[in-house]
Amino acid sequence: MKKNLLVAIILLVGGGSSQPLAAQSLDLGFTPASIYSPGTVYSALEQPDGKRVVVGGFSRINSVATSFLTRLNPNGTQDAAFQQNVGTTSQMFRVVRQSNGQLLLTGFGSPVTAGGITRNGLLRLNADGTADASLNPGTGPQINGAAGGIDYMLPLPNGQLLVVGYFDHFNGATTNYIARLNATGTVDATFNAGTGANDEILTVVPLANGKFLIGGFFTAYNGVTCNGLARLNADGSFDSTFDAHLSQYDAAYNLAVQADGRILASGYLSPLGGAANGLMRLLPDGGIDNSFTPPTELQVPYSVYSFYGDAIVLQPDGKILVSSTPSSSGVTRLNTNGTVDATFQTSTVPNTQPYSLTLLASGGVMVGGSFNSFSGVIDQPLVQLTSTGALDTSFQPLIQSPGVITSIVRQADGKLLVGGGFNEINGQTVRRLARFNPNGSLDGSFALSAPIVSPVTRLALQPDGRVLVATFAAVQRYQATGSLDNSFSAPSVAGRSISQMLLQPDGRVLVGSNNASTLNNSLWRLMTDGSADASFVPTLSSGRLAYLQSLALQPDGKLLIAGNYTPTSGTSYRTVLRLGSTGAQDASFVQTPITTIAVNSGLNDMAVQADGKVVVGGLFSAVGGTSRSSLARLNSDGTHDTGFTPPAFSGTAYKLLVQPNNRILVGGSFTGTGLPANLGRLLPTGAADATFAATAVPNSTVRALLVQPDGTLMVGGSFTTINGQPAMALARLTASNVLHVQAPQAVADHTEAWPVPAHTTLTVAPDASAHPEALDLLDVLGRTVRHQSFNGIAPANMAIENLPAGNYVLRVTYAEGLVTRRVQVQ
Repeated sequence: MKKNLLVAIILLVGGGSSQPLAAQSLDLGFTPASIYSPGTVYSALEQPDGKRVVVGGFSRINSVATSFLTRLNPNGTQDAAFQQNVGTTSQMFRVVRQSNGQLLLTGFGSPVTAGGITRNGLLRLNADGTADASLNPGTGPQINGAAGGIDYMLPLPNGQLLVVGYFDHFNGATTNYIARLNATGTVDATFNAGTGANDEILTVVPLANGKFLIGGFFTAYNGVTCNGLARLNADGSFDSTFDAHLSQYDAAYNLAVQADGRILASGYLSPLGGAANGLMRLLPDGGIDNSFTPPTELQVPYSVYSFYGDAIVLQPDGKILVSSTPSSSGVTRLNTNGTVDATFQTSTVPNTQPYSLTLLASGGVMVGGSFNSFSGVIDQPLVQLTSTGALDTSFQPLIQSPGVITSIVRQADGKLLVGGGFNEINGQTVRRLARFNPNGSLDGSFALSAPIVSPVTRLALQPDGRVLVATFAAVQRYQATGSLDNSFSAPSVAGRSISQMLLQPDGRVLVGSNNASTLNNSLWRLMTDGSADASFVPTLSSGRLAYLQSLALQPDGKLLIAGNYTPTSGTSYRTVLRLGSTGAQDASFVQTPITTIAVNSGLNDMAVQADGKVVVGGLFSAVGGTSRSSLARLNSDGTHDTGFTPPAFSGTAYKLLVQPNNRILVGGSFTGTGLPANLGRLLPTGAADATFAATAVPNSTVRALLVQPDGTLMVGGSFTTINGQPAMALARLTASNVLHVQAPQAVADHTEAWPVPAHTTLTVAPDASAHPEALDLLDVLGRTVRHQSFNGIAPANMAIENLPAGNYVLRVTYAEGLVTRRVQVQ
């Protein structure tokens, strides 16, 4: 057979190791963008003069730099004088107004700064925004020797404050989750709480007779059993005449007391002898009020804590406003007997449950949260509704935070598609999906035909230029112009909280969700038109996998999945499993237990190396019983690769990327020995790469990484600067040691491959003297579709009969470098 030497095409170019190498740096040729996202509102209040004080997670109000705290005029504009007096602020969660107009602000786990002073857990401002330095809580709330937090504070008529929250000490005094403070912030030692509660108190409300109700996670108060809800006497002692008859582990998160003394409670509630959908009413003595019958479809879940704001609000006429799930309209008004008040109707529901409700003097309600759409408006986390539930269009402040980019893909023309959580780029409204030119400017020719409301979690670029977009709510496909591709419809995954998406070489799409309790409800494969692929049935040989966290596709088509595995008998653990192309579990892949640090932590990302080994990253402490801090590598059979030894690591890895030269980029929120913060690089052994120095350090989390053909690195996340230079959410870095080193020309000349074109088998004859190591076949998007190692010096045969016809790149890895060839498959 005649051997046909294919025409060489050098795709990846790198410098030789003998050349001096410069550390990575921010590429100033890539224009930095101004990227913002909708902010979050935790709590708000209306003053007697109609102004609104707002607390939340934001950095801009109406395009003016404003962090965490603001006061708005009734028309939504800022009160500039108040803002000037407040000055620099820190994170805070709740605001309460005292009768004299002063404002109380709480923090959780960190000090509170406003008005030029800093206080631990609790700070007071005068009505004009200047600080009231007379209130000084000292060391404030502490738990187990560390900073705690205040969930709720109640001003008392005599000027004192009753505070509850997550603390076992307050200013050095033992005060288990409840304390009464004097007007200066000192602890009132006469408050008779005894040993206090045995767990966190979330809320406290006053009663007309001077007593108090407390709700929270506690099961006892001063040694007396009381599950989640109790009544205290005015001096703080336990009132044994009140019994709510709640079950063990129940917890009241929000409380409100009606004029007749009946008690409304929301939270995790399953009262003895009764049931409630997160909302119930009690008689004044604690008995269940069976005359209160909220509709069964009303869901008032226990995810909204009282440290944000009020989730139950009583109107003067006795009607009840409650924060509910989107499926229950988001804001629901009930009549006094619990039935739905049909005279209050919102036009559309919020996409997430509101954090707080504030009743206005006008009879309307101010609603705050992290929702991106509500009542016909998009990207306004604070809205006002009239007394009938209609949107009040006279109040529409623009509340924003720095944007977040979670996914980046590169088009063949060098343009970049980015997805994430943002609604403004360079002053223009751009929602969740955008395209940038190679120089970093926004590509105005890419215009979405309809706004994307939910944050984008994953992107995948098809060879024909169309882009698949996964949001929390759905998977959709867009044309290269930005118009929605209506030929793609994925109803099977609608509303499933999508967190993962992979495009297979054959055009089918793998989709994963991280909030389902079974594998069948968290993993699907879609056909090229979006319909469900009935041939793919995720099946485990035993046990079950829940809360799928990451996916990775091997070149042979097998799928790696990471999640929480529960064996048929035994304790659950995080692990990686492998499925075949039909979804059946591959029993040859070992399930190595991975020890996580917290319930919600685990394996955020996986990256498959050319040799089949799998790098995993997340937040964990051990792999197979061997200590590993959040970074590890598995062998191709799933066992722990103990020879891969990453440096000591503190924090979380969110994104992994194996470079063309097999060094491993790690993005996240972390510090590590020998690693720059938030973005580092490992050698193939796992050791920190010293050539990737702390010269381009993002100031916050990295969530997206991309290596470009010229060796530059695209980085996305929630950062705002890189080494102090402006770079909001997206940046390009120049770096050394990214691409393969080109093999000598003599080695390329002695590398042969045939036939031309190839049909079922591609034969490769390497230069034996250059120590050939591996063969890889890459598609036009740079994805490895075939991989095999050289087992000897004879020509290697690579099976390609199942590959779609088209152009591919053959990559031959030698000890001396890389040789690439273009290959056509027919």
